Amino acid sequence: MLTLTLPRDLDDRLAAAARRLGRSPEDCALSAIRAFVADCEEATRTAQRLGGDPVVRPPEDFWE
Repeated sequence: MLTLTLPRDLDDRLAAAARRLGRSPEDCALSAIRAFVADCEEATRTAQRLGGDPVVRPPEDFWE
């Protein structure tokens, strides 16, 4: 089982969002993690199908 310690500001934002939705913060966090994992899996499948790298990187001169 995974236990996450959130920074105070993120914990407060999560609690506020959960209250607005009428859900528990734990349920909201689990939903967010599920969505993140599903997005990562989809990106990997798409990259494999297209023959590329599953990690999106900015162009070399992006930060200049």
